[in-house]
Amino acid sequence: MREGFASPSEETLGEILPPGPFADLYRAGMMDGLPCFSRLNEAGDVEFYLVFESIDAFSELTEGAVAADWKTYQKRLLAVIWTRNDPVQPLGFPLSFDMTAWRDRQMVRRLLEQPRTLLFHLALLDDQLIHVYTDEIRFSTAQRREVEQMIQRLSAPERDDDESAPADSEVREAPIQSIAAAALPDDVLLEAGTAYTVDFAQLKETYGAKNAETLLMSAVYQALLVMRRHGRSQVRETAFTVWAAQCLPYTSIVVTPDLSPLFADKPDDEETENPFIRLLVQLPGFVEHRRGFPLALGAFPIMRYERGNLLHVELEEPISARLAALFARLHPEAANPYSPADQNREN
Repeated sequence: MREGFASPSEETLGEILPPGPFADLYRAGMMDGLPCFSRLNEAGDVEFYLVFESIDAFSELTEGAVAADWKTYQKRLLAVIWTRNDPVQPLGFPLSFDMTAWRDRQMVRRLLEQPRTLLFHLALLDDQLIHVYTDEIRFSTAQRREVEQMIQRLSAPERDDDESAPADSEVREAPIQSIAAAALPDDVLLEAGTAYTVDFAQLKETYGAKNAETLLMSAVYQALLVMRRHGRSQVRETAFTVWAAQCLPYTSIVVTPDLSPLFADKPDDEETENPFIRLLVQLPGFVEHRRGFPLALGAFPIMRYERGNLLHVELEEPISARLAALFARLHPEAANPYSPADQNREN
Protein backbone atom coordinates (compact mmCIF):
# COMPACT_ATOMS: atom_id res chain seq x y z
CA MET A 1 0.00 0.00 0.00
CA ARG A 2 1.26 3.45 -0.89
CA GLU A 3 2.27 5.53 2.13
CA GLY A 4 -0.44 8.01 3.06
CA PHE A 5 -3.08 6.37 0.88
CA ALA A 6 -4.93 4.08 3.31
CA SER A 7 -8.70 3.65 3.24
CA PRO A 8 -11.00 3.65 6.29
CA SER A 9 -12.29 0.27 7.45
CA GLU A 10 -14.35 -1.36 10.17
CA GLU A 11 -11.34 -1.03 12.48
CA THR A 12 -11.26 2.79 12.06
CA LEU A 13 -15.01 3.33 12.55
CA GLY A 14 -15.50 5.90 15.30
CA GLU A 15 -11.76 6.53 15.51
CA ILE A 16 -9.48 9.45 14.67
CA LEU A 17 -7.64 8.73 11.41
CA PRO A 18 -3.87 9.11 11.92
CA PRO A 19 -2.47 11.72 9.49
CA GLY A 20 0.40 9.50 8.32
CA PRO A 21 -1.44 6.55 6.75
CA PHE A 22 -4.38 8.77 5.73
CA ALA A 23 -2.40 11.76 4.43
CA ASP A 24 -4.32 11.73 1.14
CA LEU A 25 -7.64 12.18 2.95
CA TYR A 26 -6.23 14.97 5.13
CA ARG A 27 -4.98 16.77 2.04
CA ALA A 28 -8.36 16.59 0.27
CA GLY A 29 -10.62 17.03 3.29
CA MET A 30 -8.66 19.65 5.24
CA MET A 31 -5.94 21.25 3.14
CA ASP A 32 -8.10 21.50 0.00
CA GLY A 33 -11.29 21.93 2.02
CA LEU A 34 -13.34 19.63 -0.20
CA PRO A 35 -16.75 18.76 1.32
CA CYS A 36 -17.01 15.77 -1.04
CA PHE A 37 -14.62 13.92 -3.32
CA SER A 38 -13.95 10.56 -4.95
CA ARG A 39 -10.77 8.56 -5.44
CA LEU A 40 -9.45 5.16 -6.54
CA ASN A 41 -8.24 2.91 -3.74
CA GLU A 42 -5.36 0.45 -3.91
CA ALA A 43 -7.63 -2.25 -5.36
CA GLY A 44 -8.72 0.06 -8.19
CA ASP A 45 -12.22 0.57 -6.80
CA VAL A 46 -13.83 4.00 -6.60
CA GLU A 47 -14.58 5.36 -3.13
CA PHE A 48 -16.80 8.33 -2.20
CA TYR A 49 -16.07 10.67 0.72
CA LEU A 50 -18.16 13.30 2.49
CA VAL A 51 -16.42 15.60 4.99
CA PHE A 52 -18.55 17.39 7.59
CA GLU A 53 -17.53 20.38 9.68
CA SER A 54 -18.29 18.47 12.89
CA ILE A 55 -19.98 15.33 14.16
CA ASP A 56 -23.03 17.45 14.96
CA ALA A 57 -23.11 18.64 11.34
CA PHE A 58 -23.07 15.01 10.21
CA SER A 59 -26.12 14.31 12.40
CA GLU A 60 -27.94 17.42 11.18
CA LEU A 61 -27.24 16.97 7.46
CA THR A 62 -27.89 13.25 7.06
CA GLU A 63 -31.24 11.53 7.42
CA GLY A 64 -31.56 7.79 6.92
CA ALA A 65 -30.11 5.94 3.96
CA VAL A 66 -28.29 7.96 1.34
CA ALA A 67 -29.29 7.88 -2.32
CA ALA A 68 -27.49 8.81 -5.51
CA ASP A 69 -28.54 9.87 -8.95
CA TRP A 70 -26.79 11.18 -12.04
CA LYS A 71 -26.99 14.55 -13.74
CA THR A 72 -25.17 16.23 -16.60
CA TYR A 73 -23.74 19.72 -16.71
CA GLN A 74 -21.98 20.85 -19.89
CA LYS A 75 -19.29 18.16 -20.47
CA ARG A 76 -19.42 16.90 -16.91
CA LEU A 77 -21.20 13.99 -15.34
CA LEU A 78 -22.31 14.55 -11.76
CA ALA A 79 -23.03 11.83 -9.23
CA VAL A 80 -25.23 13.62 -6.69
CA ILE A 81 -25.16 12.02 -3.23
CA TRP A 82 -28.40 12.86 -1.44
CA THR A 83 -28.08 12.80 2.35
CA ARG A 84 -31.44 14.41 3.04
CA ASN A 85 -34.44 13.61 0.88
CA ASP A 86 -36.73 16.20 2.43
CA PRO A 87 -38.92 17.46 -0.47
CA VAL A 88 -38.73 21.00 0.92
CA GLN A 89 -35.04 21.11 1.82
CA PRO A 90 -33.19 18.28 0.05
CA LEU A 91 -29.42 18.19 0.44
CA GLY A 92 -27.13 16.75 -2.22
CA PHE A 93 -23.37 16.66 -2.67
CA PRO A 94 -22.27 16.66 -6.33
CA LEU A 95 -19.20 14.65 -7.37
CA SER A 96 -18.00 15.90 -10.74
CA PHE A 97 -16.41 13.83 -13.52
CA ASP A 98 -15.05 15.50 -16.65
CA MET A 99 -16.04 13.38 -19.62
CA THR A 100 -13.33 14.95 -21.77
CA ALA A 101 -10.70 13.47 -19.42
CA TRP A 102 -9.71 9.82 -19.89
CA ARG A 103 -9.10 9.26 -16.15
CA ASP A 104 -12.56 10.52 -15.17
CA ARG A 105 -14.25 8.40 -17.84
CA GLN A 106 -12.44 5.34 -16.52
CA MET A 107 -13.50 6.13 -12.95
CA VAL A 108 -17.15 6.32 -13.96
CA ARG A 109 -16.93 3.07 -15.92
CA ARG A 110 -15.33 1.41 -12.90
CA LEU A 111 -18.21 2.73 -10.77
CA LEU A 112 -20.67 1.03 -13.09
CA GLU A 113 -18.74 -2.26 -12.88
CA GLN A 114 -18.51 -2.31 -9.07
CA PRO A 115 -21.27 -4.23 -7.27
CA ARG A 116 -21.22 -1.52 -4.60
CA THR A 117 -19.48 1.76 -3.86
CA LEU A 118 -18.40 2.58 -0.33
CA LEU A 119 -19.28 6.05 0.96
CA PHE A 120 -17.20 7.20 3.93
CA HIS A 121 -18.56 9.92 6.21
CA LEU A 122 -15.74 11.85 7.87
CA ALA A 123 -15.92 14.79 10.26
CA LEU A 124 -13.49 17.39 11.56
CA LEU A 125 -12.57 17.10 15.22
CA ASP A 126 -9.80 19.21 16.76
CA ASP A 127 -7.86 19.58 13.49
CA GLN A 128 -8.19 15.86 12.82
CA LEU A 129 -10.48 13.63 10.78
CA ILE A 130 -12.74 11.11 12.47
CA HIS A 131 -14.34 8.19 10.63
CA VAL A 132 -17.99 8.62 11.62
CA TYR A 133 -19.86 6.19 9.42
CA THR A 134 -19.62 4.00 6.33
CA ASP A 135 -22.48 3.67 3.89
CA GLU A 136 -22.71 1.92 0.56
CA ILE A 137 -24.34 2.85 -2.71
CA ARG A 138 -25.60 0.38 -5.30
CA PHE A 139 -26.67 1.43 -8.77
CA SER A 140 -29.57 -0.34 -10.42
CA THR A 141 -29.37 -1.84 -13.89
CA ALA A 142 -31.54 1.01 -15.18
CA GLN A 143 -29.19 3.59 -13.63
CA ARG A 144 -26.14 1.93 -15.16
CA ARG A 145 -27.78 1.90 -18.58
CA GLU A 146 -28.75 5.57 -18.21
CA VAL A 147 -25.23 6.58 -17.20
CA GLU A 148 -23.74 4.75 -20.19
CA GLN A 149 -26.03 6.76 -22.44
CA MET A 150 -24.95 9.96 -20.71
CA ILE A 151 -21.29 9.08 -21.23
CA GLN A 152 -21.85 8.43 -24.91
CA ARG A 153 -23.75 11.68 -25.33
CA LEU A 154 -21.15 13.76 -23.48
CA SER A 155 -18.25 12.09 -25.29
CA ALA A 156 -19.75 12.56 -28.76
CA PRO A 157 -18.26 15.28 -31.00
CA GLU A 158 -20.16 18.53 -30.79
CA ARG A 159 -22.37 19.49 -33.74
CA ASP A 160 -24.13 22.74 -34.39
CA ASP A 161 -27.48 21.00 -34.69
CA ASP A 162 -27.08 18.91 -31.52
CA GLU A 163 -29.89 19.34 -29.05
CA SER A 164 -28.97 19.86 -25.44
CA ALA A 165 -29.57 17.15 -22.89
CA PRO A 166 -33.08 16.90 -21.51
CA ALA A 167 -33.76 19.50 -18.86
CA ASP A 168 -34.52 16.94 -16.18
CA SER A 169 -31.00 15.44 -16.51
CA GLU A 170 -29.20 18.73 -16.01
CA VAL A 171 -28.12 20.45 -12.83
CA ARG A 172 -27.03 24.05 -12.67
CA GLU A 173 -24.47 24.67 -9.98
CA ALA A 174 -24.63 28.27 -8.85
CA PRO A 175 -21.31 29.76 -9.97
CA ILE A 176 -19.41 32.44 -8.11
CA GLN A 177 -20.25 35.63 -9.95
CA SER A 178 -18.43 38.95 -9.76
CA ILE A 179 -19.38 42.36 -8.51
CA ALA A 180 -17.37 45.56 -8.78
CA ALA A 181 -16.29 47.06 -5.47
CA ALA A 182 -17.71 50.35 -6.73
CA ALA A 183 -21.19 48.78 -6.59
CA LEU A 184 -21.00 48.40 -2.80
CA PRO A 185 -22.79 51.35 -1.14
CA ASP A 186 -21.15 53.39 1.60
CA ASP A 187 -23.39 51.99 4.32
CA VAL A 188 -22.12 48.48 3.51
CA LEU A 189 -18.49 49.62 3.57
CA LEU A 190 -19.02 51.38 6.92
CA GLU A 191 -20.54 48.39 8.71
CA ALA A 192 -18.97 46.91 11.80
CA GLY A 193 -18.61 43.17 12.15
CA THR A 194 -16.40 40.41 13.50
CA ALA A 195 -12.68 40.19 12.79
CA TYR A 196 -11.04 36.75 12.91
CA THR A 197 -7.29 37.09 13.33
CA VAL A 198 -4.77 34.40 12.38
CA ASP A 199 -1.01 34.37 12.89
CA PHE A 200 -0.30 33.86 9.20
CA ALA A 201 3.44 33.59 9.79
CA GLN A 202 2.83 30.52 11.95
CA LEU A 203 0.47 29.11 9.33
CA LYS A 204 3.15 29.54 6.63
CA GLU A 205 5.81 27.98 8.84
CA THR A 206 3.61 24.92 9.35
CA TYR A 207 2.27 24.42 5.82
CA GLY A 208 4.31 26.63 3.47
CA ALA A 209 3.22 29.93 1.92
CA LYS A 210 1.02 28.56 -0.86
CA ASN A 211 -0.70 25.91 1.27
CA ALA A 212 -1.23 28.39 4.10
CA GLU A 213 -3.15 30.75 1.85
CA THR A 214 -5.14 27.85 0.40
CA LEU A 215 -5.99 26.57 3.88
CA LEU A 216 -7.19 29.99 5.05
CA MET A 217 -9.33 30.67 1.99
CA SER A 218 -10.70 27.11 2.03
CA ALA A 219 -11.95 27.70 5.57
CA VAL A 220 -13.64 30.93 4.43
CA TYR A 221 -15.20 29.22 1.41
CA GLN A 222 -16.43 26.29 3.52
CA ALA A 223 -18.09 28.75 5.90
CA LEU A 224 -19.82 30.42 2.95
CA LEU A 225 -21.11 27.05 1.75
CA VAL A 226 -22.42 26.22 5.22
CA MET A 227 -24.29 29.55 5.28
CA ARG A 228 -25.73 28.78 1.83
CA ARG A 229 -27.14 25.41 2.93
CA HIS A 230 -27.88 26.22 6.59
CA GLY A 231 -31.03 24.69 8.06
CA ARG A 232 -32.43 28.10 9.06
CA SER A 233 -33.92 30.17 6.27
CA GLN A 234 -32.96 33.46 7.98
CA VAL A 235 -29.32 32.37 7.83
CA ARG A 236 -29.46 31.31 4.17
CA GLU A 237 -31.24 34.50 3.13
CA THR A 238 -29.01 37.01 4.89
CA ALA A 239 -26.46 39.32 3.22
CA PHE A 240 -22.94 40.08 4.36
CA THR A 241 -19.45 41.03 3.15
CA VAL A 242 -16.15 39.22 3.73
CA TRP A 243 -13.02 41.38 4.01
CA ALA A 244 -9.30 40.58 4.24
CA ALA A 245 -6.61 42.61 5.96
CA GLN A 246 -2.91 41.96 6.44
CA CYS A 247 -0.78 43.43 9.18
CA LEU A 248 2.23 41.13 9.36
CA PRO A 249 2.56 38.67 10.91
CA TYR A 250 -1.23 38.61 11.21
CA THR A 251 -4.03 38.24 8.68
CA SER A 252 -7.61 39.13 9.57
CA ILE A 253 -10.81 37.95 7.92
CA VAL A 254 -13.64 40.35 8.73
CA VAL A 255 -17.32 39.57 8.26
CA THR A 256 -19.74 42.51 8.21
CA PRO A 257 -22.26 43.03 9.61
CA ASP A 258 -22.09 41.05 12.85
CA LEU A 259 -23.80 37.69 12.24
CA SER A 260 -24.30 36.77 15.90
CA PRO A 261 -27.97 37.94 15.93
CA LEU A 262 -28.72 35.10 13.50
CA PHE A 263 -27.75 32.64 16.23
CA ALA A 264 -28.90 34.71 19.21
CA ASP A 265 -31.68 32.30 20.16
CA LYS A 266 -28.97 29.76 21.03
CA PRO A 267 -26.34 31.89 22.76
CA ASP A 268 -24.68 28.91 24.44
CA ASP A 269 -24.14 27.24 21.05
CA GLU A 270 -22.90 30.28 19.11
CA GLU A 271 -19.38 28.94 18.60
CA THR A 272 -20.79 25.65 17.34
CA GLU A 273 -23.43 27.21 15.08
CA ASN A 274 -21.55 30.14 13.52
CA PRO A 275 -19.55 28.52 10.68
CA PHE A 276 -16.97 31.32 10.55
CA ILE A 277 -16.15 30.82 14.20
CA ARG A 278 -16.23 27.05 13.93
CA LEU A 279 -13.96 26.82 10.88
CA LEU A 280 -11.53 29.70 11.41
CA VAL A 281 -10.93 28.93 15.09
CA GLN A 282 -9.68 25.48 14.04
CA LEU A 283 -6.83 26.94 11.99
CA PRO A 284 -3.32 26.60 13.43
CA GLY A 285 -2.21 30.03 14.60
CA PHE A 286 -5.71 31.36 15.25
CA VAL A 287 -5.41 34.32 17.64
CA GLU A 288 -8.83 35.79 18.40
CA HIS A 289 -12.19 36.93 17.09
CA ARG A 290 -13.62 40.27 18.19
CA ARG A 291 -15.96 43.01 17.06
CA GLY A 292 -14.35 45.61 14.82
CA PHE A 293 -14.51 47.81 11.75
CA PRO A 294 -12.74 46.53 8.62
CA LEU A 295 -11.77 50.11 7.73
CA ALA A 296 -9.79 50.39 10.96
CA LEU A 297 -7.70 47.40 9.84
CA GLY A 298 -7.11 48.63 6.30
CA ALA A 299 -9.14 45.68 5.00
CA PHE A 300 -10.46 45.24 1.46
CA PRO A 301 -13.76 43.51 0.56
CA ILE A 302 -13.15 40.21 -1.21
CA MET A 303 -16.50 38.38 -1.17
CA ARG A 304 -20.16 39.27 -0.93
CA TYR A 305 -22.94 36.87 0.10
CA GLU A 306 -26.51 37.78 -0.87
CA ARG A 307 -29.28 35.29 -0.12
CA GLY A 308 -27.32 32.25 -1.22
CA ASN A 309 -25.43 33.91 -4.07
CA LEU A 310 -21.64 34.12 -3.78
CA LEU A 311 -20.11 37.20 -5.39
CA HIS A 312 -16.39 37.80 -5.89
CA VAL A 313 -15.59 41.48 -5.28
CA GLU A 314 -13.39 42.92 -8.01
CA LEU A 315 -11.08 45.61 -6.66
CA GLU A 316 -10.45 48.49 -9.03
CA GLU A 317 -7.87 51.22 -8.47
CA PRO A 318 -10.38 53.86 -7.22
CA ILE A 319 -11.51 51.65 -4.32
CA SER A 320 -8.43 52.56 -2.26
CA ALA A 321 -9.19 56.27 -2.59
CA ARG A 322 -12.83 55.67 -1.67
CA LEU A 323 -11.95 53.62 1.39
CA ALA A 324 -9.37 56.24 2.39
CA ALA A 325 -12.06 58.95 2.20
CA LEU A 326 -14.47 56.88 4.30
CA PHE A 327 -11.80 56.23 6.91
CA ALA A 328 -10.88 59.92 7.05
CA ARG A 329 -14.55 60.78 7.61
CA LEU A 330 -14.68 58.48 10.64
CA HIS A 331 -11.19 59.13 12.03
CA PRO A 332 -9.89 62.46 10.69
CA GLU A 333 -6.96 62.57 13.13
CA ALA A 334 -5.77 58.98 12.77
CA ALA A 335 -3.18 57.60 10.37
CA ASN A 336 -5.04 56.40 7.30
CA PRO A 337 -4.24 52.76 6.41
CA TYR A 338 -5.39 53.36 2.82
CA SER A 339 -3.21 56.43 2.27
CA PRO A 340 0.28 55.74 0.83
CA ALA A 341 1.61 58.85 2.57
CA ASP A 342 0.42 57.69 5.98
CA GLN A 343 1.68 54.17 5.34
CA ASN A 344 5.14 55.48 4.49
CA ARG A 345 5.11 57.71 7.55
CA GLU A 346 4.31 54.70 9.77
CA ASN A 347 7.12 52.70 8.15
